[in-house]
Amino acid sequence: MNSVWALLASIALIRTTLYNYLPEKLRLYISARFEEWTRRFNTDETMVFKDYQSSKMNQLFQAANLYLGESLPTISIPRVTVEKTENVRNLTFSMEKNTEMIDVYENIPMKWKYFSDYSQGMSKHEIRWYELSFHKEYKSLVTKCYLPYILERANKIKERNRVVQLHTAAHDFWTPKPVIIQHPMTFETLAMDGNLKKELVEDLNRFMNSKEYYQQIGKVWKRGYLLYGPPGTGKSSLIAAMANHLNFDIYNLNLSAVSSDFVLQNLLLSTANRSILVIEDIDCSIKFQNRESGIEQPIKYQQQNKVTLSGLLNFFDGILSCCGEGKILVATTNYKDRIDPALLRAGRMDMHIYLTYCTFSAFKQLALRYLEISDHSLFHHIQKLLPKVKVSPAEVAGELMKTRDPKASIEGLIKHLEEKVNVFDCRWQL
Repeated sequence: MNSVWALLASIALIRTTLYNYLPEKLRLYISARFEEWTRRFNTDETMVFKDYQSSKMNQLFQAANLYLGESLPTISIPRVTVEKTENVRNLTFSMEKNTEMIDVYENIPMKWKYFSDYSQGMSKHEIRWYELSFHKEYKSLVTKCYLPYILERANKIKERNRVVQLHTAAHDFWTPKPVIIQHPMTFETLAMDGNLKKELVEDLNRFMNSKEYYQQIGKVWKRGYLLYGPPGTGKSSLIAAMANHLNFDIYNLNLSAVSSDFVLQNLLLSTANRSILVIEDIDCSIKFQNRESGIEQPIKYQQQNKVTLSGLLNFFDGILSCCGEGKILVATTNYKDRIDPALLRAGRMDMHIYLTYCTFSAFKQLALRYLEISDHSLFHHIQKLLPKVKVSPAEVAGELMKTRDPKASIEGLIKHLEEKVNVFDCRWQL
């Protein structure tokens, strides 16, 4: 033990002597050569991920934060930071400063250390960074496989944890504080024709899994849906179900409030990736002429239009629509024939979904949701009455909600439908 202390003392004395008596350039040269010599015996390599790089947030730092945070609840570590904000679904975990953890990738240990400090100067701010250490023979694996894997996993964690938000436009900009959507509608609870619902869910899932295919064929990764049909047939509920299914934010745009084509383009550019842009009642928002209808639009409407048909077409599939990925456009209307066919073609509106009045299939879904029954002896009366009347799913749901007793509820709905049939018959006779 004494010999060890003697050796350390000798090294310290030599270092002090060199520092005091040798010229600075020679000291620096000797120091550099010494570090080069010691590195030969060091088998580890370290990468540093700072929170900001050139005043911009470092995506690798953010990704490491999410990726490592997911593992923290399952490993033994002395201290962790736990948070829950309204903008995320789940608890978030992060490392305390000056702590470390081991992550295993392809059976290879990866040592992570987290540090934080404060900058020097008048305006002090926190500086955070991660250090990743690994055996130097795995450097190629880390750069080509491990780091891309972390980025991919972090994106999935971010998508899974975020809440759905509603953005609206005001004064030519999206409002800075979106509203959190807590709409409970899902495809499981949506009253809609079963085959049509299945077709739509499959189309959405196919689109979400086709990013590489779109790139391969040279198309922008986006999709357009037109929802049309009578009022109250579930267009807004369907949009909510789509947003919850995909976990996408909704950007709700009223075209009549947009001042120009230029503003429309800026609004498109500022929507987030993997989001749904909704234009409700597109035929009412702005007075577009259906060029195939043969009916000339009055001059006063032509002059009042702030957004032109050309501007809207460029908005759908012009060069600016290439900015971003995973975006979905949903337009709704009660009258499909009032929309210019140029807006309806594939590439702009890829799938046209007709939401009709309540069918027997939709009624059975409503009965299961509101009354928790899948069959009843009175169902056959409903099946005979529904084709004779125009009643929306929302109207049927309103009748079923009047009482929780299944028999009384169905009898009330039958009475309501019979009254509508009688009114229709009287009008037809007149």
